[in-house]
Amino acid sequence: MIIHYVGDIHQPLHSATGLDSYNPKGDRGGNTEYLPSICGAGNLHAVWDSEAYNYCGFPTLPLSDKDWLWYETESESINDQYPTDASQVFAGNFTKWAQEGLYLAETYVYPGYTYNKPLSAEYISTMNTLTRSRMMYGARRLADLMV
Repeated sequence: MIIHYVGDIHQPLHSATGLDSYNPKGDRGGNTEYLPSICGAGNLHAVWDSEAYNYCGFPTLPLSDKDWLWYETESESINDQYPTDASQVFAGNFTKWAQEGLYLAETYVYPGYTYNKPLSAEYISTMNTLTRSRMMYGARRLADLMV
């Protein structure tokens, strides 16, 4: 479960909920913020979970050798593009990690989003950069916890 929790805390909508007149009790981390569905991602939460529509759906299990190779190559590529800064790891500081997610939700997730309208190319590009960076910090922080 620690793998799941550490991974989830790095997705901004796992540490935020939008409150407004339409969602007075919150939007359940973007789950009630609908968008035109692309590859099965039809709400803000699902789009952020899919890493800007790049990883939609679920893999066919068990994974084949070809699948494992793809995941290895993909993760190496993301790691090369989005290196982590040791001074920003904040080892074991779960509150800090959640605060980072809240900041990103307030600064990047909700601004630029309009209910049930397609996301702009600029929004998707920013989302792609943020989610990939967050994946690498999640991986680095998980590795530190496991040592």
